[in-house]
Amino acid sequence: MQSLCAEGRAEINRPPGPIVTDVAQAATAGEIAATPNPMPVPLFPPLAARQDRRPLVLVADDDRVTSQIIEGALAQIGFRARMAHDGQSALREIREYHPDLILLDVSLPDASGIEICRSLQTEPGLGQVPVIFISGHEELAIKVAGFDAGAVDYITKPLAVREVIARVRTHIRLKRAYESLADLQAQRIQKLAAAQEAFMPRPEDVPEGRFRVSFTQVLKAGGDFYDVIPVSGEVIDYVVADASGHDLGASFWTAALKTLLCEYCNAVNSPREVLHLVNSALLRILPQGVFFTMIYARLNRVSEHLQLVNAAHPPPILLRQDHPEPEIVWGEGDVVGAFHDAVFDCRELSIAKGDRLFLYSDGLIDTTDSRDGGVGGLLDVLGYWKKFPLDEAVRGTVNDYCSSGSCEDDVLLMGIDV
Repeated sequence: MQSLCAEGRAEINRPPGPIVTDVAQAATAGEIAATPNPMPVPLFPPLAARQDRRPLVLVADDDRVTSQIIEGALAQIGFRARMAHDGQSALREIREYHPDLILLDVSLPDASGIEICRSLQTEPGLGQVPVIFISGHEELAIKVAGFDAGAVDYITKPLAVREVIARVRTHIRLKRAYESLADLQAQRIQKLAAAQEAFMPRPEDVPEGRFRVSFTQVLKAGGDFYDVIPVSGEVIDYVVADASGHDLGASFWTAALKTLLCEYCNAVNSPREVLHLVNSALLRILPQGVFFTMIYARLNRVSEHLQLVNAAHPPPILLRQDHPEPEIVWGEGDVVGAFHDAVFDCRELSIAKGDRLFLYSDGLIDTTDSRDGGVGGLLDVLGYWKKFPLDEAVRGTVNDYCSSGSCEDDVLLMGIDV
């Protein structure tokens, strides 16, 4: 039985006549352009609903003989091809069909291939399509300009068809490998995000916490973290933290933080003592340069008493029912997980039923150049939403505040009804 590999199919389906290896020879023989190459016989009958998954190559060249030769060679190996002979039709074909690869002439009648390639880099969904330039120009400056524009390869004329096919195959393999890797990465991120979400409680999980939260992550899984921990009776601990760095690795350390909080958050340890215990443990496991900023709130609704410990985190904001202006609760403290002699100050406040406390990450206020300016803007927005139900106030604040700037970091806002 004959081999079913790609080269075997090309050999079996080659039309009679001499083997053509370059454009000049093909133009003389006139065989590839004149005799259509039969497509390989499929192993199974095609299903009407099945999408054609054969690689699609767009050939943009004003030399029709060259285009026909490449089209025939691509058909022999089971690839699809579309033709364009000027810049406008090339762009139209690219945008409509989204080819797997583009063979692009440097000089088209109405446009520069280099400029077309450069423009594709800024178009959604097209910037990752590999472009191979084909050109009669051998000047180094033109080749460099092509690569600078985003091309992955450059082939000079006269074309050796086998070389063209080899390079097309190589770059399509690379493209598909990158796409598979990206898909795998996305799946892993989704699983990591699901795991991270699982250990951050929802309001319905802790109804006695009387909180609402809005949480948006740039990478689906990241370094922002929150927790709500019932301590005893009406005493609830609320934590908002942010791991240094914005990469996926930060999400792994939030799991460690969650474990430590579950261990140390109890009625025996004060909020300040909890942070010291967590700090000591993290010093043993965190790599150099990784640390947390954190705000830790312990709310006793029976005694109407609030304790706040700030570890280099943006300050909480308190909205008192009987006071028209929001209050910034400033505090000082070191980051968690970096210093053996870390200091954490504790603020103690009286609160009343109807008051609201807001904890948040720096991603919410970093839409301005100044952190203080960001906090000031947040005060204005929270003041507007003060009379609304907590859920609406949290969602409305995030929507209003982020609409005024580009939130490029994780964004977390927790609202707490006293």
